[in-house]
Parts: sequence; C-alpha cells; structure tokens
Amino acid sequence: MQAFRLQDLPVELERSIFEIAARLDLKTAMNLSLVCRQLKEWIQPLIYEMVTLGTGDTALFLRTMEMLPADFFARSVKRLCLTVSVDPNDAQRILRSCTGISNLACWVDFLGQFPLTPSTPFRELLHPLPLRRLSIEAAHFQTLSFPECAWIHSLTYLDLVFWKEDSLLIRELRFLPALTHLALLLQHSSIETSALAYILSILPSLQILCLVTDEDDLERYEQGTRLVDPRVVCLPHPESVLDWEAPYRGRPDMWSQAEEIIEQRQLAANRVRNRFSGLKIASTQCYNRWRNDGTLNTNWLNRTHNHFDL
Repeated sequence: MQAFRLQDLPVELERSIFEIAARLDLKTAMNLSLVCRQLKEWIQPLIYEMVTLGTGDTALFLRTMEMLPADFFARSVKRLCLTVSVDPNDAQRILRSCTGISNLACWVDFLGQFPLTPSTPFRELLHPLPLRRLSIEAAHFQTLSFPECAWIHSLTYLDLVFWKEDSLLIRELRFLPALTHLALLLQHSSIETSALAYILSILPSLQILCLVTDEDDLERYEQGTRLVDPRVVCLPHPESVLDWEAPYRGRPDMWSQAEEIIEQRQLAANRVRNRFSGLKIASTQCYNRWRNDGTLNTNWLNRTHNHFDL
C-alpha cells in the first residue's frame, strides 16, 4: 500500500489540520512554527491569538513586539489577559499594539499610577477596541467615556471585578443595551438587592446576572438573592486566569456553569407549568362532567389527585 502523504491534501485541508493541532497545545504550535516558512506563516498568528501576561512573561512579550512587524499583533491578538501584576506603562504599550482585541481582561491598576483626567491613558486605549467581552475592575469601568466607546453595541459579556466594597449601583451599565451576561466579582459582606433590581431593569437583553463571591459567603448570597430574579446566579470565585482561558481551550468556565443553572431552573419551571396546566384541564373535565350529569366520580378524582401529586 502506498504511503499517504500529507502534502497530497488540498492546501486548505492541510492548513486546517495544522491549525487544529496548534490550538490544542501551545508547545505543539511553537514546534510547528519552526518546521518551515509555510507553517510559520500559518501557525505564528495562532500562537498569539490568545495572550495572557503576568509578572514573568510581560518583558518577553514586549521584546517580541519589537521583533515582529508593527501590524502583526493588531491582526493576530484576539484575546488578551493583562493580570494585576502587569505594570501600567507596559500595559499601555501592549494595548497600543493589540488593537484588534475582541476579548479583553484588563486587571491592571491604572488608577493607582495615573491621575484620573479626560486623557487618562487606559481610557483612550479601551475606547476604540472591537470588544465583545470585557473583564475589568469596577472603578476603572466607571471612568470610561461610554459615548466614545466603539463597543457599546457589541459587548455581550462583562465581568466587573470589585477590589473593595463599592456600591453595586453602577449606572454606566445603561450604555450597554446588547449585554447578555454580567458578572459581579464581589468582596462585599452584604448584597444591595435594590441595586441588583436596578441593574436588571436597565439591561433589556440580560440573560444572566452572576454574583461571584468567596465559598464561605455563597450560601448567604444565595439566600439573600433568591427572590430577586431567576436570572441571578451565585457562584464561588474561580481561578481567574484559568477561567478566562477556558472557553478558548474548549473547557467549561464560570459562564457555562451559570448557564447550566439557569437551564435547570427553566426546566423546573416548565415542569411546574405543565403540571398545573394538566391540573386545569382535569379540573375542567371534572366540572363539565358534574354539570352534565350532576355526579362526581370520586375514583376519577382520586386518580387525578395522585397523578398530579397534589
């Protein structure tokens, strides 16, 4: 039997195979990019499609930025996570180059270094990005100039990280009509249910409001928000970076867990509705029988009672 040669495949299929292999494992991607010029052209953008930076790798990334063409990172980086350990000045340089980001986690403390003015650097860097998902500290979010944000109609996922017990009454959310998923990562000892009700009232597309807290506070949060709205879900704090990367890696994350809870609630609500709908039909039949012949079939009533578990 003649050996199968990969290069005999159509180029599009060959490229897809290599791209799938590269996305499954970063080390594999790095090795493939060294095989030949063609593979480097295909694979190198994928290596930088999702970038997560902290203390140890920011300097290396900045050096790489100097080695590659100026527009490479604007074209390649789609998901960027800047952890709290990234220096604000370095974060500015990175955001100026990575202008094609759709998913951004920016946990850098810009306000701790730069005074808040209309020209505060991070504001002008975030405003033009084509964002669909954003994770940011709450006070930084509230300083943005929303009429200038290019993403107010495209942002569907928002994580607001609270570094302290600030108010949950975040009026700036009204500028995000397309928002479907909102997470509040909290440090609060108590929940302002009126603030939650306000948030739910100003976001017409919201499907899930996720309150994220410490494991020890979870039960108290659940009890305090049980009657607010069925869209409110309480979850424990995940491992931030791993949770951010999970969807890209094909793994479940905070949002998939919250969506599963909402789905279970909807199924339970449907079962209740179906049960009472059946009860209404049975009651109507019983009434019609009584009206027609003036009798009640107690055996039939008992069977109906047991069937609907009344």
